[in-house]
Amino acid sequence: MNDDGTLVRLDDIHKWFGDLYVLQGIDLAIRPQEVVVLIGPSGSGKSTLLRTINMLEEPTEGQVWFDGTELTHIRTDLNEARAHMGMVFQSFNLFPHLKAIENLTLALIKVLGLSREEAEDRAMEQLDHVGLSDKADSYPSQLSGGQQQRVAIARALAMRPKLMLFDEATSALDPELVSEVLGVMQDLAEEGMTMVVVTHEMGFAREVGNRLLFMDEGAIVEEGVPADVFAHPRHERTKSFLSQVL
Repeated sequence: MNDDGTLVRLDDIHKWFGDLYVLQGIDLAIRPQEVVVLIGPSGSGKSTLLRTINMLEEPTEGQVWFDGTELTHIRTDLNEARAHMGMVFQSFNLFPHLKAIENLTLALIKVLGLSREEAEDRAMEQLDHVGLSDKADSYPSQLSGGQQQRVAIARALAMRPKLMLFDEATSALDPELVSEVLGVMQDLAEEGMTMVVVTHEMGFAREVGNRLLFMDEGAIVEEGVPADVFAHPRHERTKSFLSQVL
């Protein structure tokens, strides 16, 4: 944990892609067991902000702190830090030639150095966690999109992370498959997992999030308790966005 009791802290984060100013002085602190939901229009910087937390995107300026370590320091071992952060993307990123259980055990053996038996025990535990223990020997092509995304979540959880990052984890799914993935994410929140979630699912944001951040043009325009922001948005830009999505 950081000195101030937070798990994640972003201090004055700026990010340029060439001439494009994508993150404009972001300050953000996230406490253990908090579920922070990022919403906003496409191109507002949500995914870039999320990917800055685990340094998949390096900020042009500013500092990123995770669990007492400054990730932006040149000497920090980012692979070691990332081993404690799970990330689930819009695309499932499963290895198509590996069975579900093998997708989970690969990093457990290669990164954490577990024995095959330990890795398989932990993998089965997490597949059961997401309701897919019966699909352990299935290849990704034999699974629905929702099942593949649940395997991706189980793979991240098997590393026993302190933080889970979700980047529009349901947006590539058919509508009827979205609820099964959101259900797993809701269970994680109820179990006390610290989560940062970029999503278009406003019902999830309202019911599961502890804190809602509305982003526009690279800045956090508004934040607060989700129900409050939805019911009484203070900024015109937030009102305009919510009127289109609710």
